[in-house]
Amino acid sequence: MDFPSDTAKSSEYAALKAFLNDESSLEETVDNFISTPDSSSTEDKLLRSWDALGLTASQTPADSPSQEKLVSFLTALRQRDTNVGDVEGKTVSWSTLPLFGRQIREHWNYDERAAQKDAETARSWANANAFAARVTATASAFDSSDPLDFSLYAIWALRAALEDKDDVPEATVAAAAMWILYAGEVLRKQSKEQRSYEGKVAQAGNKYPNKEWNGFEMDRWRSWNNRFANISEVSPYKEIKDIAKKTKRHMGDLANC
Repeated sequence: MDFPSDTAKSSEYAALKAFLNDESSLEETVDNFISTPDSSSTEDKLLRSWDALGLTASQTPADSPSQEKLVSFLTALRQRDTNVGDVEGKTVSWSTLPLFGRQIREHWNYDERAAQKDAETARSWANANAFAARVTATASAFDSSDPLDFSLYAIWALRAALEDKDDVPEATVAAAAMWILYAGEVLRKQSKEQRSYEGKVAQAGNKYPNKEWNGFEMDRWRSWNNRFANISEVSPYKEIKDIAKKTKRHMGDLANC
C-alpha cells in the first residue's frame, strides 16, 4: 500500500502513534484525530485522516495488541456524532466514517514482485490485511453498506493465494492467512449462508475454471482448507509452512461455528 509522502507528518498520524505508544487515552486520541487545526476542506481532512489510519495499520505488526487498539479507535470514532462538514452536498458526521471505504480501496494495491524482493513490503501487506480482517470481524454481518465490512477483500486475498496458481509468494499466502486468523468465524458464517456478489468480482481463481463461485460458500471454504493443508506440507519456507499449519488448525477449530 502506498500513501502520500506527507502522511506521516500529519496531526492525525501523530495522534494515532501517541495512542499506540500509550501517550494518550482513547478519548483524547479521538478528539485529536478529528480536530482540524488548519483550513482544510472537509474532503481533504477526511482523506488525510484515513490515509493516516491506513499507514499506521500497515506499520503495525499483524499479531500486535496495537492492532486491536486501532480497531477500538475506529469503534470509538463511530460513536462520535460530530459533524465533519459537507461531502458531495450532504452534511456528514464522523459516526458514519465518510469516505473511509473509498479511501482504503484507493490504496489497496499489492505488488507481488516487490513483496518477493522486499521484506518490509511483505510485512506491510500482511499487516494491512490483518487490520482489514479485524475490522471486518466487528462489522454488521451481511450488510454491504457497513463501512467496516471488507469481506470482499478476503476473497481477493484468498483467491490470489489459493486459487490462481501453485507457485505463490510467501507474502501472498501470509496475507490470505490473516483473513482466516482474524475474521475466520465471520467468513465461515458467510460461507454457510452463501453470501454472493454481483458480477465477477468474487469469481473463482484460474485453477478452478469450472467452479461457479461468486462469493462465499462451503465448497470454496473447503478448498481453502485443503490448500492451506497442502502448503503446510510442501512449502519450502518454514515461516509459510508454520502459518499455513496455524491457519488450517484454526479452520478446524471453526468447524462447529
